[in-house]
Amino acid sequence: MRRVIVFILLAISLTFFVAAESRPRNLIVYFEFLDNANGVEDAVEFIFNKMLRPGDQLIIQSPTRTYSFSPATLSQPKAGLIAMVQGKLRRDISRAGQGYKQVIHNLDAAAREIEELAYPSGAIDTNKDMNELFILYRQELANLNQLRKVKDASLRTLTAAFRGREGENHLIVLFEREFRPIPKREALNVLADVPKYAFQSNELFATGNPRQLFDVPALAAYFKQVPLAQHFIYVTSKNSLAGGNLFENSGDMYSAFSKLAEATGGVCKTTAEPMTGLEAVLKTWKNAK
Repeated sequence: MRRVIVFILLAISLTFFVAAESRPRNLIVYFEFLDNANGVEDAVEFIFNKMLRPGDQLIIQSPTRTYSFSPATLSQPKAGLIAMVQGKLRRDISRAGQGYKQVIHNLDAAAREIEELAYPSGAIDTNKDMNELFILYRQELANLNQLRKVKDASLRTLTAAFRGREGENHLIVLFEREFRPIPKREALNVLADVPKYAFQSNELFATGNPRQLFDVPALAAYFKQVPLAQHFIYVTSKNSLAGGNLFENSGDMYSAFSKLAEATGGVCKTTAEPMTGLEAVLKTWKNAK
């Protein structure tokens, strides 16, 4: 009798395991990258070779376009699909990166001019207009924030495709960490000692984006209705487009998406390689079985 009970329990466990294995995954991978050197191609290989299973559906969002792959398309030879996606991402990221590089160059030029006015003389040349340079830097900073494609509306539009579909829904946001050039510390110390400029200097060069990226609780509630798990992989770039003193510009992104990941049961990971973050996501899928 005991053997019969054990056999039944094993049969039930096996049935549950097979059912879990056969349940399709609907996967959105959002590549918010501006440099192809940051492990993008390895990440694509990992997605197709390790994360996708028969019956899964995939949407890849590049910085400029959306690419959808049905289960039938994903059943084609992987090598061809991988090469195609790598090529499309390489082109899209390169195109998006052009505007980004120009904005970083403009920010760097403004920061260097501010330095020249404030340092090494130790006193600001009143014959030149520091406020004008502050306005120029502020405008380029606004341009930098405008280049971001990951926004509330785009996320809702993408994930709406999976509402009501059978299987598990997952959104993976891979975001390249942003740094922007600021004046060197000696110049900032001079500005901090001048009441006329201290507030603006602190606001521009020592404070992250003041505005809330989006309504995190509202978007988390929407994701739960789909339902989906949102994962956030925060990737530190291997390359810097500017030298000198740098300030992290994407702390608002980390704050918002880490909270979304926590609220939806997803993974949040800071890493130098996007594939490391994808491995962490895959591990949670395996552990959930």
